[in-house]
Amino acid sequence: MKPIAPLLWTALLWSTSLWAALLAAGCSNPAAPVEQRLFAMGTWVDITVGGASADQAGAALADIETMLRRYERDYYAWTDGALANVNAALAAGAAVEVDADMADLLLRAQRLAELSGYVFDPAVGGLVELWGFHSDQSDVTEPPEPELIGAWLGARPSIASLTIADGKLNGGGPGLKLDLGGIAKGRAVDKIVGILQAHGIANGLVNAGGDLRVLGDRDGAAWRIGIRSPRDAGLVGIIALGDGESAFTSGDYERYYERDGRRLHHIIDPSTGYPAEHTQAVTVIATDGTTADAAATAIFVAGPARWREVARALGLSLVLRVDASGAVEMTDEMRDRLQASAAPGSDILIRL
Repeated sequence: MKPIAPLLWTALLWSTSLWAALLAAGCSNPAAPVEQRLFAMGTWVDITVGGASADQAGAALADIETMLRRYERDYYAWTDGALANVNAALAAGAAVEVDADMADLLLRAQRLAELSGYVFDPAVGGLVELWGFHSDQSDVTEPPEPELIGAWLGARPSIASLTIADGKLNGGGPGLKLDLGGIAKGRAVDKIVGILQAHGIANGLVNAGGDLRVLGDRDGAAWRIGIRSPRDAGLVGIIALGDGESAFTSGDYERYYERDGRRLHHIIDPSTGYPAEHTQAVTVIATDGTTADAAATAIFVAGPARWREVARALGLSLVLRVDASGAVEMTDEMRDRLQASAAPGSDILIRL
């Protein structure tokens, strides 16, 4: 299995995912930004703060690290944390208390799952385990037996079956195991931005393994991202991001193995129990990371017939998709914003 392996750009100290590359516009006399790199949630998280004092930035970064350490423990299903406790209670058919942050995230996940027509559904934890994608260290190179997938599909657990009220989570059913990997990173990015704002910081960029959100601008110019092909180093184009916007990508290159000429990867279609093989990558731009994270997965799984419908249902107009052949398609709004890859002045690279 191929683990997540961010590409490190030494000049900028950004990490990247395999299909988009973040590039930000420079200025003739920029003030030196404060940069911090942390390894959390299975990837590098790079935070750049502009226009802040060292004390101001340092206090914000300390709070961010505290939050990230809690998130990677409590929002990953296969560690000894809050989500693991929730899954254990659901498996036993018991109600479980959740804190306000967890309850809010689960309610958001329920709503986004419903809007997507459940092509995004965090109740796929059991499938993720069957395929061996719950651990980057797994040496699984064989797909699960069809009978096991069939049994999961027969139960078809869904986040729709959960009820969340008064700080308690109820419901579930056979085979239901929550995996928040398709939304928790986006939520963490949003919380980082919130911490920066709480410390009075108006300009910054948060890049979590190639998924990012910007705050304000970079030395008076828009943050700009260069979108790279999923299979090579070519640029699809460059996009400027406005204050608060997020760009998130789902791709078939992060966790996968090859079997009989097929690329079997971690983005699994809940309706079939198998990886969605019709798409290489999807990038979406949204006003928050939580939505962008879930939407990138949903639109990836929706595939050629439904991706535009799902994007509309999620309220997104800025979407770019690369199909299994490598052909690029996008919404009209994304095409209008995308600049030619030869455009000068970009400074961040992410990979589709």
